Amino acid sequence: MTEAIIILVMAEEKWEEADFLRHEIESHGHKARILDMGLVGEAGGTCDISREEVILASRQPLEDVRLMSDRGGRMPVMVEGGRQKVRKLNSKGEISGIVSLGGTTGTRMGTSIMKALPFGIPKLAVSSTAALPGLASRYIGTADITLMHSVVEIAGFNTMMKNVLARAAGSICGMAEGSHRMPVSLVDGSATPMIAMTHFGPCEECAVNVRSLLEQKGFQVIGFSAAGVGDRAMEEIIEAQNIFSAVIDLAPGGVGEELLGFARAAGPTRLEAAGNKGMPQVIAPCGVNFGSPLKRKYKPEYKSRKKYEYDAVRTFLRLSKEELLMVATAIAKKLNKSKGPVRIVIPLGGWSSVDKKGTSFFDGDADRIFVNKLKNLLRQDIEVREVDADLETPEFAKAVVDTTLDIL
Repeated sequence: MTEAIIILVMAEEKWEEADFLRHEIESHGHKARILDMGLVGEAGGTCDISREEVILASRQPLEDVRLMSDRGGRMPVMVEGGRQKVRKLNSKGEISGIVSLGGTTGTRMGTSIMKALPFGIPKLAVSSTAALPGLASRYIGTADITLMHSVVEIAGFNTMMKNVLARAAGSICGMAEGSHRMPVSLVDGSATPMIAMTHFGPCEECAVNVRSLLEQKGFQVIGFSAAGVGDRAMEEIIEAQNIFSAVIDLAPGGVGEELLGFARAAGPTRLEAAGNKGMPQVIAPCGVNFGSPLKRKYKPEYKSRKKYEYDAVRTFLRLSKEELLMVATAIAKKLNKSKGPVRIVIPLGGWSSVDKKGTSFFDGDADRIFVNKLKNLLRQDIEVREVDADLETPEFAKAVVDTTLDIL
């Protein structure tokens, strides 16, 4: 079967809209297939991938699911079945893009199914609830999903709805065509080797210098913002796709933020994917010695801590001795499980642009507590290299690059 754009829809509610979208996609010269992720009632028309097929793909007994009386019980079954179906289709090269139509339930289900597909497959969610506070981040998560706010409810076939669907068709078709011009298969290791690298505002100059030096050596450097989402996404891509030759983790502070419940928490598996895959890793400590507490969880004791007002929305707080020891222990535990080579590079003159030696936010004694604990806990083969410079200097960037090249 040829490639097609998959339309995810609860066909008992939005069949007419899905069918119109299919015809619009086909008018652009693309194939389209409708996948029914419906929960109750009968589909409004014939779907290319029926509800029954989706249920069977979930490995749940068909009759048991049919007998479920509540939508909430059926939702995880349909999501899991949908994920299995699109994975299988993609493995056979039969997906050129995927688009969902829905309100809150339809968008939650549709985006959950899309997340089963790898980075680079075009993903579009047309949603009447895309602009609701707090929902967009849930819909997207760490995936490369594009949200389109329909403004009007996706119900009732009218001029405004047709306009939304026509634009959605043009969008997903354009994405599919763009993906063909620069397919994900080009980044499978056969092209210019790629290195994943975390970025963070306080280490941006270091990241720029490292990137420049590596590009001169013939590498591509793919940056991920270490703000709690981009670094999670990096971990997921490393686990799912073999596209990186190494990881340079300049800003692993999400490990501590996760432990402390701070704003840049990067999930419980942060700093684990590369180790699981046996990928070479070079670690620097930007952001490890401070955190960003959530305002609703701000403790009275924080008021006496050293602080740095980074911008209008972020205040960095120096970690206590106890917190530094806890973070060092967690990082050592994760790195000790690594199946590939690991090196840590520590700048003695400050770990970011905000805590350089000589500034009020610098605390060399506190940093030393972290480093000593880390050294005591790490495997003997994991070298900790100390550089007499601050993290944002060309000297430190060169040390990071040299260390990376040593273990590739």
